[in-house]
Amino acid sequence: MDITLVLLGVVLITYGWYWAGITESRTTAYALGVGSLLLALTFAFTGGQGGDAIGGGLWALGAIFAFLAAANAWNESSQDRTYGMFALLFAVGAFFAFMAFDTAGDIAGQYSYSALLLVVTFIMHFISAALVPDNRGFKAFVGWFTLFAGAALLYFGFANALDAAIDPM
Repeated sequence: MDITLVLLGVVLITYGWYWAGITESRTTAYALGVGSLLLALTFAFTGGQGGDAIGGGLWALGAIFAFLAAANAWNESSQDRTYGMFALLFAVGAFFAFMAFDTAGDIAGQYSYSALLLVVTFIMHFISAALVPDNRGFKAFVGWFTLFAGAALLYFGFANALDAAIDPM
């Protein structure tokens, strides 16, 4: 079981639930804050899985994203352009992680697919928050997409435990 992907999946499911308009902001902010704290503490005390730079980068990225998501949910400002710019930054970081995972031949495929899924999710958050912040229908679509992307990350996190490891690209 990969706790990084599990926690990121739970954070995305929670945030997608909020963006889709299903839940209220305050309750979502508390759940995202807990996810942010767990990711940040794990990063602070382990530096990532095995101390490697890519694992540590994913922990840090997840902690910062969950914190920003909690702040957006608390302030009910999910259309904040600053969040949109951070989403673009996260998309670029996830793309570089995808490139690193894809070129390293000994890494399981779920990491490459997870990073690619994060790229698409964060690009859609950038478009929704920074470019078309007034389009409620697109925001709801992005919310549902984020929820399903989180479910996929959750599955990828449990892939080894389920004996369903995914082949690399």
